Amino acid sequence: GTVGGNIANGSPIGDMPPMLIALGAEIELQSNRGRRTLPLESFFIDYGKQDIAENEVLTSISVPRLSANEQFRAYKITKRFDQDISAVMAAFCLKVKDGVVERACMAFGGVAGIPKRASGAEDALVGASLEDPGSWQDALNAIESEFVPLTDMRASSTYRRDIVRGLLEKALLEISASSSQKTRVHGQRELVEGGAHVS
Repeated sequence: GTVGGNIANGSPIGDMPPMLIALGAEIELQSNRGRRTLPLESFFIDYGKQDIAENEVLTSISVPRLSANEQFRAYKITKRFDQDISAVMAAFCLKVKDGVVERACMAFGGVAGIPKRASGAEDALVGASLEDPGSWQDALNAIESEFVPLTDMRASSTYRRDIVRGLLEKALLEISASSSQKTRVHGQRELVEGGAHVS
């Protein structure tokens, strides 16, 4: 029920870790031996294994502010509209200059034993033009082979791989258009009086 708890329990399907990893967050751990900081992505080692000693506690989370030329998007795919565990959680942070991607950080939950970055797709996206969807293809192709998700009652492995690619494309479409209006699904509770959408 807390941000710290969402991290410390080490779940591969927690909602917060992919977003915080994409944003470059660091955490602080404290024990009677002192304090240490580490990048959040380094905290997750393997399924059920985190970089935390038995007597350490998570004491703080530091998240850098987005700069003027950074864009962030996050998406949660679930079966139910409310209060559901993620089948896939995805977060994207792109540094863009003159319409060209200079740096990309993408993190996912639900597609591996830990929250994990798509480093191959990140590298492939650097140099891509947001105005040229053809230049995205290397990254879209690369991301399909980044993960080998499991099949469970929430989603199949194939579905998860397809969703990962689709969410990367969705993020690029939104960032290139500077609007999410055309790619967002609006529910009844997101409508205001008069039928106008809340953006």
